[in-house]
Amino acid sequence: IIEKEIQSKLLKFLRHPKNKEMIQEAIIVQKGECYTIPIKASYKNKVDGTIIDESNKGTTVFIEPTVVSKLNEHYQLLKAEEISEEYQVLAALTGAIAENEEAIDLLIETMTVLDIIFARAKFSREINGITPKINKSEHIVIKQGRHPFLPDHAVPLDVEIGKDYRGLIITGANAGGKTVVLKTVGLLTLMAMFGMQVPAKKGTELAVFDEVFVDVGDHQNLENALSTFSGHMQNIAAILKKIKRNTLVLLDEIGSGTEPNEGAALAIAIMESMYEQGALIIATTHYGEIKKFARDHEDFVPAAMAFDREALRPKYQLRVGETGESQALWIAHKMAMSMKLIQQAERYLEEKAYRTQKKEFPPKTAGINRKDNKKERQLFAKGDRIFVNEYQKEALVYEDIGEDTIAVYLEKEMIRVPRQRVRLVRSAENLYPAGYDLDSLFIDFKTRKQQRDLERGSKKAHKALVKEMRKRQEERRAKDENNK
Repeated sequence: IIEKEIQSKLLKFLRHPKNKEMIQEAIIVQKGECYTIPIKASYKNKVDGTIIDESNKGTTVFIEPTVVSKLNEHYQLLKAEEISEEYQVLAALTGAIAENEEAIDLLIETMTVLDIIFARAKFSREINGITPKINKSEHIVIKQGRHPFLPDHAVPLDVEIGKDYRGLIITGANAGGKTVVLKTVGLLTLMAMFGMQVPAKKGTELAVFDEVFVDVGDHQNLENALSTFSGHMQNIAAILKKIKRNTLVLLDEIGSGTEPNEGAALAIAIMESMYEQGALIIATTHYGEIKKFARDHEDFVPAAMAFDREALRPKYQLRVGETGESQALWIAHKMAMSMKLIQQAERYLEEKAYRTQKKEFPPKTAGINRKDNKKERQLFAKGDRIFVNEYQKEALVYEDIGEDTIAVYLEKEMIRVPRQRVRLVRSAENLYPAGYDLDSLFIDFKTRKQQRDLERGSKKAHKALVKEMRKRQEERRAKDENNK
């Protein structure tokens, strides 16, 4: 009521003809707890009231007229009483809560437990989870299990460890699913230990471990001067100090990132130490010595990720008792590497007849042979920008080994053009900074991104590979049906 009365009196002040000339702007402005009128500074002594504030430039003063000053004081008093009443109400409520604090805490705990139970149930319904058998005897049996982040049509996992053997060494192709196996076993174990159902089939049995240790991924760190290898070793050194019985250890690409012979020897020694301390071990590797160790050890078993050699694609199936190849040449082909280079690598695998003779490299710019007065053959460097007369367009040199034709990249296609029909526009040395990855010029962004994602173990990239695999399978089935 008081506030409305103040507003009414100030509006009368604003509308009065005598005050119109003195008012800077016809509005009511609240300054702190006071209601004021903006008055031109030149008229501040002509208005009956109290100056509460003034503008930054000093052209306007905010005056509380005398007609509302007493009402303002009354308003402030009532406001203080209101605040006091609020504090009393809040104090009474706080006291009532304090008296029932124990019961309220119990209710909160109960609601939290119920909320977690319902959350587990809802998540289990989403992943079609089952309740596995639980044991404390370090025995893991996964039947048709899958990583909860993967779709329902993902290739399921069947694996067993802890009964007939305590170590499992997984080999096979890059991007074949080795790391997914590790993550699936680890995550399903932790889900069971947390009281969650798991995405698997009936007959699955999981152990409750005292500790679960994982070394997965690249632990490079510039700040701490950690390379890939030293990052792994720092992590494994910490794990070795804590290992005991009833412990699960998951190791991805153990021993990688250093000289292969030393890395393999160190990896075997690490696994022996973990085994002797009573750990259950699942590891992935590409090293032949570690594969041999798995075959020879009485309590270790090798396993391989299946690979379709005819279709040249991974099957994402774990086959216990087998050893697999890394399929590096398939990965190189998948990443659009030169077929000539891949074929040369295949020959080296069979014959080991490496090209070790010295090669004479002529100057980069064409010169004149004074003996026979003929122009020397110009060799282009990778990434050189050239003009192709045949197409009347510029292109990038991909490969020049001195033959009559040059491999060039023109309009997103790799073609060969006659050497005599091209001329240098600008060399790669002048086009790109030192250390620039020239291969990125010939591989589209999508392929480069897929390559990087595969290297760092991206789930999305693996899903894309699976999608491509299914597409090829469908095309193959359709082709077979048409042939029939």
